[in-house]
Amino acid sequence: MEFESFYRLIDEDDKGFNDPGHYLLINSVGYYKFESFFRMTHRRQGRKDFYLSYNHTGPMTARLRGQQRILDPGSFFLIRPFEEQYYGHHREQEFFAYWVHFTGYGAEELLHRAGLLESQSVQTGVDGRTVELFEAMMAEVRDKKPGYELASSSLLSYLFSTIARHNARDGGFDAGRMRNDIYESIKYIHDHYAEEIYVGRLAELSHLSVDRFTALFKRITSTTPQQYILRFRLQRACELMKRTSMNIKQISGLAGFEDQLYFSRIFKKYYRETPSQYRARFQDEG
Repeated sequence: MEFESFYRLIDEDDKGFNDPGHYLLINSVGYYKFESFFRMTHRRQGRKDFYLSYNHTGPMTARLRGQQRILDPGSFFLIRPFEEQYYGHHREQEFFAYWVHFTGYGAEELLHRAGLLESQSVQTGVDGRTVELFEAMMAEVRDKKPGYELASSSLLSYLFSTIARHNARDGGFDAGRMRNDIYESIKYIHDHYAEEIYVGRLAELSHLSVDRFTALFKRITSTTPQQYILRFRLQRACELMKRTSMNIKQISGLAGFEDQLYFSRIFKKYYRETPSQYRARFQDEG
């Protein structure tokens, strides 16, 4: 086995990091080459971050949404936070793959626009430019020069754009139509999260009935519109706690929560600590 991997932070428990305070952030990136003996990576509980793999050479096996799939060279596949991860050899044949773990409150939007949230895998073909982007991301995280976090995440964003362009050229008729139907509603949530948001209004923006919109939204994002709004508001609150000195009541209001007690209760449910504990932890780290 041959491999290289580079980490933004030490990841001793191999569970990754969730950082809602950044739009997009690479946690780790690398490649691995497996010879012709059977080996599978299996994380039953998944990780806290997203995982994107690009299969450059040889066939791979990956379990996506409970279904075993054989991926040809030139395939990307995506695994979301806390989803089971199971991937590796196919019939003991050699393969070579690049991978990246990433986080951030903008990750879902970028993946959605790239068409990866619907199917979890796309075939773009073996492409030297894709390899160059992964190698450049690896160099940035390895060298950690000033601004490397921004540079590496920009490279990842560009990779998403190349996948999106390939999907547009190659026909993802259904995927493209679904993305167009839903994108305006996601953009509306991001622009108006501090206001009252009604699912009926989001469905109207997408020119769909409420039932059709809700089903399509869940298919694309793997969550309901209400849960997406809630998670986005919590992510914005985290960012405000890390970057401002406003009190918790002010932050809860700016993030779209009318009731501070409800905000504190739901925050603890999602993050396993109170807003004050979360803020204190980042102040200690700073």
